[in-house]
Amino acid sequence: AHLFWSAGDFGQARQWVEEMEEHRRDAERQRLTALSGLVETAGCRRAVLLRHFGESPPEICGNCDNCLSPPATVDVSQLAQKYLSAVYRTGQSFGTGHVEAVLTGRKLERVEARGHDQLSVFGIVDDAEARLLKPVSRALLVREALVTNEHGALMMGPQARGILRGEESIILADPPRREKRAKKGQAANPVDDPLFDALRACRRRLAQENDVPPYVIFHDSTLREMAELRPTSLAAMGRVSGIGQRKLEAYGEDFIAAIVPFA
Repeated sequence: AHLFWSAGDFGQARQWVEEMEEHRRDAERQRLTALSGLVETAGCRRAVLLRHFGESPPEICGNCDNCLSPPATVDVSQLAQKYLSAVYRTGQSFGTGHVEAVLTGRKLERVEARGHDQLSVFGIVDDAEARLLKPVSRALLVREALVTNEHGALMMGPQARGILRGEESIILADPPRREKRAKKGQAANPVDDPLFDALRACRRRLAQENDVPPYVIFHDSTLREMAELRPTSLAAMGRVSGIGQRKLEAYGEDFIAAIVPFA
């Protein structure tokens, strides 16, 4: 079986490390980072282990699970460049949570208070890429493109330059996608619903025009409610959950135009 830890597994492990006595922390961080490199590599696991102990093994051993049954892979080189850029532009003073909030365009108080919502890297990671942010951060730490200070803040490491220049590619094993469970009382995204598809297409177009991630326009839950209620006036649209006055004025007419053919 392929070795996959979830983001939650690594998160719990890192929290455990941060709660340790200070003199043990750095060593345990290094061990956890090395483990992540072994777990998430798309290449030979034996080679990763031997390199960790200072040896120079061949790239393929022919015996480990990855060599016998190569996993699906994903090229995260461009996402790694985005991550490094965000670390640099936020001042190399914040941990993974803050960097991810900036990249995904989350309007958190701590992000806005520092003006990081005005940075060019704010919101440049879309929904499809967001699930890969934690594996990418770990891969950058393994490659010493990122390092951490004594407070756990991310800083540029000695190998960052080559990745930023596109001289080095980063290929990871593609982690399995977790199916999102609908919250109690909430339907899953409609399947083969032409109206829901039309609403998503409208959202995608507006997101591209405004240069923001689609969820900044409206979340899926709002589109689901639109598809169910089918509002054809601004007054009716305003009663849909998640639509405030500003978004109603900015996007209401566009979504009504998408709904009218199905009303």
